[in-house]
Amino acid sequence: MKNDKIFNKIKLPFLTVCLLSLTFISCSEWDGFKEYIEGGEIIYPGKMKAVEIVPGKNRVQLTGILSADPNVVKYKAYWNSNEDSVEFSIDKTSGETYIENTFEVDEGVHSFEVFTYDEAGNISVPTNAVGASYGEAYRRKLNNRLITELIFNETNTTINWAQIDASTGAQYTELVYTIGDTTYTVETPVEEGSSVLEGLTKSTTIQYRTVFKPTSNSLDTFTVPFQDYEVKVVPQLKNNKVPFIASGISGRWGTLADWQSNENVQSHDGFGGWDEWNGNIFNVESGWGAPAITNGKIWQTLTLEPATYTFKIAELRDTNLTDADQTYLVAAVGDTLPNVEDINNAIGSVQVFSRPVGELSFDFTVSETQKISIGYLTTQPDGTPGKYCNIISFDFGLKEE
Repeated sequence: MKNDKIFNKIKLPFLTVCLLSLTFISCSEWDGFKEYIEGGEIIYPGKMKAVEIVPGKNRVQLTGILSADPNVVKYKAYWNSNEDSVEFSIDKTSGETYIENTFEVDEGVHSFEVFTYDEAGNISVPTNAVGASYGEAYRRKLNNRLITELIFNETNTTINWAQIDASTGAQYTELVYTIGDTTYTVETPVEEGSSVLEGLTKSTTIQYRTVFKPTSNSLDTFTVPFQDYEVKVVPQLKNNKVPFIASGISGRWGTLADWQSNENVQSHDGFGGWDEWNGNIFNVESGWGAPAITNGKIWQTLTLEPATYTFKIAELRDTNLTDADQTYLVAAVGDTLPNVEDINNAIGSVQVFSRPVGELSFDFTVSETQKISIGYLTTQPDGTPGKYCNIISFDFGLKEE
């Protein structure tokens, strides 16, 4: 009983203190909350949805969808740590509204915050998006697609292109040339390896440039400056690869069509140079019962314009020629090839024997328009084993720069 009295004496003041404390706390919280609702309830306009930043050249395009909130009158986009911004008015329609606006942005990747506003100045919660703008830094990384070969024809000319790195955004190469009073433009997608141009003459100059897009949805394209390419007509070697064509055949051996051959090289009963074995291959063989060959020659004569050219064995099947033998690829001024002992009079040559095919090549320069003979020259012995050289293909053209 005594304890109950003590408890009652303590309980009343304690409850009083608690009630006063709660009253004080509630009043304090209410006063603080009033700061946020002073002037009325907070209103958030409908925010922008599905915001996308489409890249362009020193600009971007912002697209998005506004909800059906009829009170939204404008939106603002901020970037660069809110140091830069842009504002656009909105013409609302019933239901959702599609937004699309383009504005300038410095080159680089940027984070954007997009807010909508109503007429009372209320602001929505932000919508975030990341996008990029491209400019001079990107353009400096771009290079023209390279021409690897021009094959001239009086009716149409073919330009062969080198491959180009697709990650640069290369789209197509644009070629421009003028014939008389008419200017032609040809666009070749990067997926295609060649372009066909009609009406070119030996004096035509082609201009070409490659067009790029940094992304597939980019607003803009980028180009490199036009390059000039002077048409240099290069006659093509005829009958220059397997299967070689023979103009006359006797058993295994034949004489090459479109080439000239001297009697010395026709060591198989008046035939030589064409071999039915190995898929109709080029082969000059002596020995194994056939006579030795002295200054055997097989060649074509071409009229060449001033330029530097390359003549080579593009593919060699096999040979047992050594560096002690006298066999050469040769280029010489005039209608025929020199003899082996006069090889120094040639304007270009390389000795043919068993070595890497990349070494079976030489360059030569023509300083004026003239006839040049290019071909195969050999002096080789008889006996057993004999000597042979199986060539799959020759190649001739302008020296690659």
